[in-house]
Amino acid sequence: MKKRILTVLLAVVMVMATLVIPAGAAETVRFSDLTDTNTAVAVESLRLMGVLDGYGDGTFRPELKLTRAQFCKMVTYMVDGSNELGRYRAVTVFPDVKPSHWAAGYINLAAKGRSIIAGYPDGKFYPERTVTLGQAVTILLRLLGYKDEDVGGVWPDSYMAVGATAGLTDGVGTAGNAPLTRAQAAKLFMNLLRAEKKEGGTLYELGEETELLSIDGGSGILKTSDGKEYTMTHPVAATSLLGSRGRVVFSKEKALTFLPQSAGSTGNADAAVIIWADRSAEGLSALAGNNDYQIYKNGSPATVNDLRKNDVATYYPATNSILVCDTRVTVYYESCEPNPNAPVKIRVLNGTEFYVMPTARDSLATFKPGRQMTLLLTADGQVAAAVEPSSGARGNALGVVSMDGTVRMLCGNTMIQLPAKAEEKYFGKVVRISGVKKGALNLSVLSSGVSGDLDIAARTLGKQKLAENVMVFRNGELISLSQLTAGVIKSGEILCARTNWAGDVDLIALGSSKSGTVLYGRAVVHETTGEAGNERERSVEIEYGNGQSTGPIETAFSVRNGAFVAATLNSEGRFTGISELTKLKNVSLGAWIGKTAVTFGGRTYTVPADVLCYNADSKEWTSLDKGMAYASTMDLHVRDGVVRVVEVRH
Repeated sequence: MKKRILTVLLAVVMVMATLVIPAGAAETVRFSDLTDTNTAVAVESLRLMGVLDGYGDGTFRPELKLTRAQFCKMVTYMVDGSNELGRYRAVTVFPDVKPSHWAAGYINLAAKGRSIIAGYPDGKFYPERTVTLGQAVTILLRLLGYKDEDVGGVWPDSYMAVGATAGLTDGVGTAGNAPLTRAQAAKLFMNLLRAEKKEGGTLYELGEETELLSIDGGSGILKTSDGKEYTMTHPVAATSLLGSRGRVVFSKEKALTFLPQSAGSTGNADAAVIIWADRSAEGLSALAGNNDYQIYKNGSPATVNDLRKNDVATYYPATNSILVCDTRVTVYYESCEPNPNAPVKIRVLNGTEFYVMPTARDSLATFKPGRQMTLLLTADGQVAAAVEPSSGARGNALGVVSMDGTVRMLCGNTMIQLPAKAEEKYFGKVVRISGVKKGALNLSVLSSGVSGDLDIAARTLGKQKLAENVMVFRNGELISLSQLTAGVIKSGEILCARTNWAGDVDLIALGSSKSGTVLYGRAVVHETTGEAGNERERSVEIEYGNGQSTGPIETAFSVRNGAFVAATLNSEGRFTGISELTKLKNVSLGAWIGKTAVTFGGRTYTVPADVLCYNADSKEWTSLDKGMAYASTMDLHVRDGVVRVVEVRH
């Protein structure tokens, strides 16, 4: 599968006229006391795995608090470990869990067999104590490959933070010390099936999106709409998920369960709403599942009054936000999979793959390959709907071309890399993007809609304000506003600037000059003796990873060879300032909060996604993941509360 999306800033997305609930969802409330559809769908999917079920009186009792023993039983079935129970029932791991205890096998398997749960400091397990949300999240993070040293910080806050980043707590809550209910556990386990493991991938293999046709309770055969049949690990007689779209979950070549699209979150994160009229909020409350959501349009705070026809809205449960994108692109329809009547992905713009949201398939089914159409996109680059180019939804897609000709299309606050290379005349420019025939990518340079100087301290370009999430490009490469010094960049250096729906500048393209640019990296000092023998020439280059460097540039600035520095360049590419970064020595992995922050010396430092990492042993630049795997402690080089370079050595 092609890697098609490079995330730049937080943005998720939006699209379709009405909230679509999977077929059969109306029947999923099979317990008399379950009124929330998402919880009911999650419960039914987990019932197929044997993780949980209802009571004999037809109730589920969603608010009932779980004990530690009950949670261990659920975990056993979640890890497909029921066949291993025999070897753990007759052993004693904890003095208060004898072999005669009903949950002995489950508790011992979780503690000794999988090493994902521990007892209390006194050596006991206390099986009848209520399990907390923080304890549950800790256990599930261990299933995803996280260790205590990966999380660090204060328990349970640090675990809850990592759990939120991994998507475990979506729709569940953030109070780590609160008791866990059965309804919360259902959502937690469903989130686990989708969550990415520390080293990548999911806990189990997920099949391609399809529709659940039938489950034969006698033979245990699950059938899907793509004509495939699977043997189930835990056969059931019937399920109310028939007709739902989703993915089969596999373990050891058998089907564990069926994961519906909408299960595992509050609101419908797998659907989209299209705004069909200006300032319309129709469908948004149903999309979010509540009326207290916050709207963001192209990454900036917005209101219903800022919405326009053909905008696309999707729901992001982690922050209870509706994210709106207004990107539209006119394309030539090249091909699709598996067929034009129910496409899962399509190819346009010289072979670029776009995934199709379930709610978009009806509109795409009216088009066949070989036609032109305009796609309405979510901010993460999925197709939310397809309309006729003559419908009034004119294409507005923009892109940025790097100096090597790579074309990346901007979609909300996301960049989608296109396969085609641009001609040299487009290098470093902002371009309009469209496609009119197979294998073609049409580009045209965007002229600036804003004039004036860029005042970084005032956050203005001419008379216009900068948007909170303004994107700045230099030579077609994204840089942060903080990399520009607090001065003024003259209008002659600004190739292009665009205003967003609110009238604020949200995109700036700078020319080849590096005026006001701050580079972080490792100083390499060169000193040579002049011909007369009494002159010494001094130059410095800055290495900043992946074989990249600037210089060497002659300079009088005093800097140690090998020091990690912040270097400021002027419009001629000369250093106007070089200063060493502050060094934090011997920071342990336990001080990290995920990969986005570090707590050290009573202070928390931010870690940007593009932080540099240098291996002092091999004298090579490497990735943060490889650096953290190489050494248990490291030196951090920081400036203004931000980690700019991570230095590792064994």
